[in-house]
Amino acid sequence: MGRLEARVAVITGGGAGIGAAIARAFVAEGARVVIADRDDVRARQTAASLGEAAFAQRTDVTRENQVSALVAATRERFGGIDILVNNAGIMRKAYVKDMSLELWQQVLDVNLTATFLCSKAVLPAMIERGGGRVINIASIAGKIGEPTASAYTAAKFGVIGFTRALAHEVARHEILVNAICPGPIPTELGEQGWREGAEVEGVALDRVMARVNARSPLGRLGTVDSVARMALFIASDECDFTTGAAFNVDGGIVMA
Repeated sequence: MGRLEARVAVITGGGAGIGAAIARAFVAEGARVVIADRDDVRARQTAASLGEAAFAQRTDVTRENQVSALVAATRERFGGIDILVNNAGIMRKAYVKDMSLELWQQVLDVNLTATFLCSKAVLPAMIERGGGRVINIASIAGKIGEPTASAYTAAKFGVIGFTRALAHEVARHEILVNAICPGPIPTELGEQGWREGAEVEGVALDRVMARVNARSPLGRLGTVDSVARMALFIASDECDFTTGAAFNVDGGIVMA
């Protein structure tokens, strides 16, 4: 029997990258998953690759009505919700002196406000089940800051703070709330950030990548599967006495 046998997980931004890797890991351990993503094509492709254990729901996680529809569709299909993975995110690079309010707000809406909206929406279903897991994908940017990524950094600091506050609120319901802070990982989002960072700084991409590759004491980048394995641990019964934590999956960059 798998570690997540018969449990139901909602994964935002699950169509590709870290979200898709988490979906694969969860299904392999017996979970049924809902792939929520703005990119309907990718969401459906990922869900189809997982068979009857998964279905896709096109969702803009910044819109409360669509988040409510996601929860309703999940409960109708699978009966309840045990796990939420707040993974949806975007990266936009700019120096603060050049950043528009629109860009700032867009990054906070997707990375932080959506984490609140999705968490709020699933809590009644988890309370009904007698417990659950909320897993927020933050970033090491939320611990040490990233130049040219002030909006993303602020959002991820916020995700970690929200994780701790929510963990206090729902502990009495046996809902554990934890965050994962990935380091540099070559997903589409990560690669986009590196390209935009090079453009904003006015330097060659090779120079940015040399800096990225040199950050980890392990001397290598992470993988989506590294993050997925951490998410699987947090979602499982093996992690039954930890809440409000923010786990680094970063090759030792933060060391704190």
